Amino acid sequence: MSVEQIASDFITKMDDVSAAASYLTPDAVSAGGVLPQPIPAKEAIGMLSALKTAFPDLKFDIQNVTVNGNQATVKAIWSGTNTGPLNMPLPGLPSIPATGKHVSVKDTYIVTVQGDKISRLEVDSPSDGGIPAALGQIGVAVPGM
Repeated sequence: MSVEQIASDFITKMDDVSAAASYLTPDAVSAGGVLPQPIPAKEAIGMLSALKTAFPDLKFDIQNVTVNGNQATVKAIWSGTNTGPLNMPLPGLPSIPATGKHVSVKDTYIVTVQGDKISRLEVDSPSDGGIPAALGQIGVAVPGM
């Protein structure tokens, strides 16, 4: 499979935590977005799990993919309806009860492919995107985000 196909498949399947985890190399790293520093990607899967609990209909729609060597930049919109509690494993972020509100958020993912697996995922959220934008859309203001 091509770098573009692997990256696209991975992002599209981020709504299924086990499927997303199966794409990762054992030493894969996640960085960017709301993460203050890079962490093992297997730990970052906890954030996906929290999103899936809060937004059971979570969906990632790819808008554009560009490839440079073994890296793909994937622009996507993720969306869902907040019908479950949001418990992100982030310091200082309280548990957020379900609001019933729908979110639609832009995000950019820089995916590094090694063989047929993902070795690095960097989230490069636009200023009006990512988890901070989703929190804003459900009416939650978090200082520093």
